[in-house]
Amino acid sequence: MKFRKNTRFVAILLLAIFFLLIMALLKVIDNSYSYSSSLTTLEDRWTVSLNDDVLKTSSVLHEVNIPVINEGDSLVLTRTIPYISGNSCCLYFFTKHATVDVYVGKDLIYSYGRDIYEKYRECPDRFNCVSLTGSHSGNRLKVVLTGTRRASFSSLSEFVLGSRVDILSYHLLQNSVSIFSGIFLSVLGLILIIISPYMYIYHDRELRLFFSGLTSFLLGLFILGQYGLIDMLINNPHANSVAEYASFVCIPISITGYLFSVFPKRSRPLFQLMFLYNIAFFIVLFILNNHNILKFSDVTTYIQGSIIIQSIIAIILMYREREHFFTSDDHNTTSDLFFILGLLAFMIFAISDIFVYDYHKYKSNSGNIFLYGSGFTFGALLFVSCLIISYLFYSIYNNNYASMKRQMVDLAYTDPLTGLANRARCEQIMQVISNEHSLYTIFSIDLNKLKVVNDTYGHHEGDRLLMGFSTILTNCFWDANLIGRMGGDEFIVILLDEQASHCTKRIHEFYALLSEWNRKEQVFQYSASYGYAYSYEVPNSSAQEVYMLADSRMYEMKKEHQQNKEMGVPFHA
Repeated sequence: MKFRKNTRFVAILLLAIFFLLIMALLKVIDNSYSYSSSLTTLEDRWTVSLNDDVLKTSSVLHEVNIPVINEGDSLVLTRTIPYISGNSCCLYFFTKHATVDVYVGKDLIYSYGRDIYEKYRECPDRFNCVSLTGSHSGNRLKVVLTGTRRASFSSLSEFVLGSRVDILSYHLLQNSVSIFSGIFLSVLGLILIIISPYMYIYHDRELRLFFSGLTSFLLGLFILGQYGLIDMLINNPHANSVAEYASFVCIPISITGYLFSVFPKRSRPLFQLMFLYNIAFFIVLFILNNHNILKFSDVTTYIQGSIIIQSIIAIILMYREREHFFTSDDHNTTSDLFFILGLLAFMIFAISDIFVYDYHKYKSNSGNIFLYGSGFTFGALLFVSCLIISYLFYSIYNNNYASMKRQMVDLAYTDPLTGLANRARCEQIMQVISNEHSLYTIFSIDLNKLKVVNDTYGHHEGDRLLMGFSTILTNCFWDANLIGRMGGDEFIVILLDEQASHCTKRIHEFYALLSEWNRKEQVFQYSASYGYAYSYEVPNSSAQEVYMLADSRMYEMKKEHQQNKEMGVPFHA
């Protein structure tokens, strides 16, 4: 129990150190980066109107009280373009579910979303980068944002002016933690998914590694989609949107899949039901989305509600199994405990982000246009880290269990004194070769004078005689398929296939080794009687009958030795 507590503490400490190092590294990068030109935030001097009605608010952009923009509503922002030096300047801003038209004077210089909206009936979120030049300085800038769905947005992002390279750097550095987390989780998930079939087939026969990898990949993909990195890489906002929403819908699939694969039987049916429901829901929604019948974005609220309800159900079921995780002496519970802690933390952070998102969208003019994903990102990192630690504990437990099982098998089938196979193992092997091999030879070997050595010198010397004799057998029959002790002074050797045809040679080697050991031995002398039989001598019979034939021949030799006293054991003081 003490060891288990210590390993948990070490794992948590390492997890905390990992997070602190990553955060410190990203902070250093953020602080040390220097922009090639100054970035200007266009915060004031805006005129904002909704459907041709000027909003009576401050000219400071973030103080504008913008109502929820629905499909067809047009929000128009105008101001004078400040002085621009050079020809590589960009205006950077973020939009949600809105088409964008940017005018300088009367000229349309940038348009986004109309073609996508006409084709897919939705307009994905986007980080817009509008090129401006020095000739635009002092002209009137007009930005028209038109909603493409119910509750498209309810606030505005910041408008930043700077060079294209600095704008890209600004975007990456502002969201460095989330973008790094998304890349890390996606790559880690792919690696775990790739190696999971091998681990399943050759090691644990468990799906937890696959579902851990799938969860990590989906979390990473959602974060990357949320921060527009997929669009940035392939210049396809629709693909970015589909990846973001599809991964978000699939996250409950991977988590409930993990839950039903590891939890006790009484909770497993409910988790299986949730797993199947999530799969069916995703398939139906994906088909409807592809046919432009019902978009992912149209059921965001329902998806959020479903996740919250399933989270509550999962917490209740896990609470019901609390005795299994806190009172069991099974070290594998440490693995499941880390998973539960990570999942609870992720649920708390994710649900908090959902409430913050909805609050800023419907109740606050500070706006949902800004990305509220830091809690989700931190929770995802914590959850996946706990998944990995959980799997490591599980693997350690399984390896220890497998090792203990092998040791128990060895104890059950090994003679404790000589280290050779015991009678149970010998009989098991004979049963196997009776069914599988056509040619084999069985030696029955009896160690002479064991009782005399025990009675004369004690059982200690008798044990030394047995151990030495077992070493002689092992050295002589080094390629045998079985060397065993049937009990007392009786030994058995089994040779299969081509080794079975060299019995005479092996007997000469055996006696040569006996003579070599006898020259070095000062207390007793090694001697043995033997008999062997080939499998073809007893056709259509079992290995046990072949052994009985070899054993009868051994007793004939032993009787002959006793009668002639040619192999008596000399004793020395």
